[in-house]
Amino acid sequence: MKTTTPAWLIVALREVETKLRDKAFIISTIGTLVIIIGSIVVSSVLGSRGTEFSVTATDESSYQVLTQVQKDKPDDVSLRIAQSTVQEARQQLSDGDLDAMLSSRNDGQAYSLTGLDEVDDQLRQLVADGVDTMLTEQVLSSAGLDAASLPSADALTVSQLQGDAGRNSMVKAMGFLFSFLFYMAALLFGMPIANSVIEEKQNRVVEILASTIQLRQLLAGKIVGNVILAMIQLLVFLSVGLLAAYLSPLEIPFLGVVSQVAGWFVVFFFGGFLVLAGIWAALGSLATRTEDLQQSSGPVVTVLIAVLFIGLYAKDGFLVAASYVPIASSVAMPIRLLSGEVALWEPILSLVILLATCWAVLLFAEKIYRRAVMHTGGSLTLRKAMKLEV
Repeated sequence: MKTTTPAWLIVALREVETKLRDKAFIISTIGTLVIIIGSIVVSSVLGSRGTEFSVTATDESSYQVLTQVQKDKPDDVSLRIAQSTVQEARQQLSDGDLDAMLSSRNDGQAYSLTGLDEVDDQLRQLVADGVDTMLTEQVLSSAGLDAASLPSADALTVSQLQGDAGRNSMVKAMGFLFSFLFYMAALLFGMPIANSVIEEKQNRVVEILASTIQLRQLLAGKIVGNVILAMIQLLVFLSVGLLAAYLSPLEIPFLGVVSQVAGWFVVFFFGGFLVLAGIWAALGSLATRTEDLQQSSGPVVTVLIAVLFIGLYAKDGFLVAASYVPIASSVAMPIRLLSGEVALWEPILSLVILLATCWAVLLFAEKIYRRAVMHTGGSLTLRKAMKLEV
């Protein structure tokens, strides 16, 4: 039994094939992948590489300071200390064997830290803290007091009622990533739908296509093709990024949570992009020139910028409200899920609202498209388009 390929699928495959042959699309995709992998590799290298310093003391008092610094330094800092003469220390600095030399002045009441051309800020701060500790102990000792009896720096601890600092940092980083990916996909794959519709109207190609396939199938093919491209690119970006993170020698906290929420983001991205695809198609059918689209697409771009800002800055009640608003929920709900404090029914309800909106928008966009795409007598408003005969 002979079967024929549906018309909408032919159109969709044509959209995909055309985009995959676009050098700009290929270069931008590869470039983004390189950036994703490179950022993770650089973070891993910098995170796993400890800071190393080599400092020599030119007198006994300075050596005591360095001993104190070595005792109080952070675990990720390696400090090699030694004691030598001023001449030897200067020669080692010139040879690049030392980062700095420490000398005392005024009978151990002041100190001088010298580098070849500069002194690292972290090293400077470590030595400054060591000097303060030593001088404080000397003053207390001369007054007959014990430094151990003074309040320590650990007397104050910082905590928060909700979440923790590490998780909050992860939420901010992923919030930026989710909103940025959604924003870029909406422009890279949404606006071309409108431009393609306008181009077919200008060249009157749509009239030829309308004689062979139904307009709703032509529209469906355009939307499906760009949705496939957007989803493939998103999945590639997320998969490569997560794989690079899992293979990284640096232990990345909350990686399991990010992987789970990434799945939710893909689903919400699908619904939100479909809504925008329908809107872009309707705007393209109403316009007759690219200039018309630039004017009419202003509200859509504003919405996308708002979604980007929601992903970056929305918090508390505003973020909760946005997680139930279609399009905005594509970013807001995954961000809330990252916190781990969302009941299961909330993303399900938000997704139902998003998909219902998606269905309504696509039906309305299809009506506008069928009425306006054959019109070539200037741009149309929604009201005028609805009055046209199909």
